[in-house]
Amino acid sequence: MAIMQRTAPILIGVIAVAVIGIVAFLLLSGGSEPEPTPSPSPSASASAEPSASEGVSLNEDLLNRRWNVLYVGTDLNEHRAANDEPVNTDAVMLVSLSADQSRLTLVSLPRDTVDIPLPDGGTWDGKVNSIYREEGMDTLVGAMEATFGVEIDAHVLLDMDDFSRLVDAVDGIEVSPPEPIEDPIVNLDLEAGPQELTGPETLGYVRTRVDQDYGRMGRQQEVLVALVEKLVDPETELDLRQVLDSLDSLETDLPLDDLPTLLELASRARDADLETIVIRPPLITFEGDRNDGRGYVLEADFDAIRDEVGDRIGE
Repeated sequence: MAIMQRTAPILIGVIAVAVIGIVAFLLLSGGSEPEPTPSPSPSASASAEPSASEGVSLNEDLLNRRWNVLYVGTDLNEHRAANDEPVNTDAVMLVSLSADQSRLTLVSLPRDTVDIPLPDGGTWDGKVNSIYREEGMDTLVGAMEATFGVEIDAHVLLDMDDFSRLVDAVDGIEVSPPEPIEDPIVNLDLEAGPQELTGPETLGYVRTRVDQDYGRMGRQQEVLVALVEKLVDPETELDLRQVLDSLDSLETDLPLDDLPTLLELASRARDADLETIVIRPPLITFEGDRNDGRGYVLEADFDAIRDEVGDRIGE
């Protein structure tokens, strides 16, 4: 089922989101969210090891439970926004941290998957990447809960421009494509093997579909891991305030008033085993055009998906 595992001293998932942006977002939000105490310095390096400060009260309920977060990446950028182009969510990834912080699981669903189950028992006939645009984040989260058979605690959304800015903020990331990738549509021409990518190159790397959506989802997972590893690298110097000033699209309902607890989770999750799941055949049962006006679609066995996910993140 295209499941890969590796162990690395990384912070990812819920904690990755916190390290990538939530800390600085609090500092820049202008009071729209409760400010945690104590708060990091606005110019603190992202390489500082997260941990709960002595004397800070932690939320034990949040520390001793599984965390499921939905990461949503949209295809919006400045040019498309200026032309009022419709927004699609081309990256939909469930990120799950086990209650004992020993295992991180990433689950990616192809953007062309159709007939998505809805929490009210109905079905979304269109593609999954249109739910957010047509019905909003709450419906997308509910649909993914029904799809994966798990409760989702929070979501995080970023657009393409902001994703590219994050990569450039850490002076690029390292990826390792097993084969050369050439795609003039996204201005990508890469050799096989380890190499450093800039923000725009990384964006092309996670957007290209030269090997269909399955390969792209694997690259999205690879890049998320690489980005977080770079963010927590002691050699990385990052002005959080400057970076977050540029992230206009960041949207989240993570419990920001419990930021010290999120950072404590980060500390505990440094050696978590990483497991990645790409939903693909045989979980995908049909690929093609049904000549019903929806174009190229993927049909899935949702009972099998729920079983697959439940086997790995069920408590």
